[in-house]
Amino acid sequence: MKKLILITNLILFPYILFSQGVIAPELNYEMEIKNENTLFSVIIEINDEFDILSLKNEFHNNNTPIKKRASIICETMQHIAKETQQPLIDIIETKRDDYQNLQSSWMINAIFLDAKKSIIEHIASHPNIKSIKLQYTKADIIDYIEETNHPNSIEIEDGTEPGIEAINVRPLWEMGYTGKGLLVFNYDTGVWPTHPAFENRFLANHYPMIQCWDGHFSDTPNGHISDHGTHTLGTMAGLVEETNDTIGIAFESYWIANDFVTSTVETLPSIADMITSFEWSLNPDGDLSTSYDVPDVINNSWRWYNEIDTFQCTGYAVELMNVIEAAGIANIFSAGNNGPNNDGVRSPQRINSNVVNTFCVGSINGNDENYPISSFSCRGPTQCPGEGSLAIYPEVVAPGQSVRSAWGTDDYNTISGTSMASPHVSGAVLLLKEAFPFLSGQEILLALYNTAYDLGD
Repeated sequence: MKKLILITNLILFPYILFSQGVIAPELNYEMEIKNENTLFSVIIEINDEFDILSLKNEFHNNNTPIKKRASIICETMQHIAKETQQPLIDIIETKRDDYQNLQSSWMINAIFLDAKKSIIEHIASHPNIKSIKLQYTKADIIDYIEETNHPNSIEIEDGTEPGIEAINVRPLWEMGYTGKGLLVFNYDTGVWPTHPAFENRFLANHYPMIQCWDGHFSDTPNGHISDHGTHTLGTMAGLVEETNDTIGIAFESYWIANDFVTSTVETLPSIADMITSFEWSLNPDGDLSTSYDVPDVINNSWRWYNEIDTFQCTGYAVELMNVIEAAGIANIFSAGNNGPNNDGVRSPQRINSNVVNTFCVGSINGNDENYPISSFSCRGPTQCPGEGSLAIYPEVVAPGQSVRSAWGTDDYNTISGTSMASPHVSGAVLLLKEAFPFLSGQEILLALYNTAYDLGD
């Protein structure tokens, strides 16, 4: 009998070690101290042979047209995810009493669910599993600084915002570059689509709403959550034609939007939901044969809420950002409003797999010709390992202090924050993309990074 037990243990030993290796220590600890019926919110990362960076190099070496790259990525990664995830999903679904909220992502090849210890241990030994971790990450609330009784919170005839002049876009306008035919995806709190500064260039005026608005809280576009998204879009694309009030940089560009960012912690979407909106952006119309609907720029005036350490310096968050970059899209983030004494840089802003991924923007005062850095503007270094430029945060600064832009359905407001700075960069990228349509978002961001004015320490 003892020999049988010994043989059985020897057979099971490598599988026990394997399952212990894929279950993160924090999750293991929680499973040990909680009872058997506790549901743990986990993310299951799947093993596959796919390398997004190799595919990006292929695109570069083969001069694959920028607009075709997203479709190739979608088709390739969706196929891989289906083949590698389905055996695990089949196992999970046989234990319906042991889990809730099953979701999957092809973009990072992962499964999200709330599961009991029994099912986590059961699937941990499957060879397709790369890791099983607790879902620590969630979105952070958006924040900005209100400026009461500001004299410029009105419509201005023949107006051009000082911040726009500060980043030197007028020479591009004079050459005829105004964002014509370009598309920006405003990943934010939603948008009031009837605001006169940009209502005529909502892509839904020409195509079905489902491919122009990715609503989490509402099926119809609006700014009920906050006017924050309306303000950021105005800086990128706003022009009131009747009065020639130019509040935006790429004022002939088109736009699409979502409402996945909120102003209260209680209503924040899950990380799985937020990833689905990035997936949507790579193929908004659901047709891989088209490319007109793929955005040239994604503006992200938000961040994830998580610990200030090296969490997400590797793993699915990096993979997510790499996929967007490989698709040729410029993915731009605000730096945060924690000031110079912040404890550290949040995610995904802290990711530094290259100097422009992710591309983060701090704030200066564009109303002052000396362009002083805003007291609230977050600055590094990042916790992710790196030397030289990779350790510096943010990548650039832009006007984010006392910025006037669209507000409500037809109003204006002057507010401050790095949320107001990143749209200046997004608008500039749209102009440059019009001038150089054959360049990827990464290449344009590198051009901006390497030619930005040095404002000193």
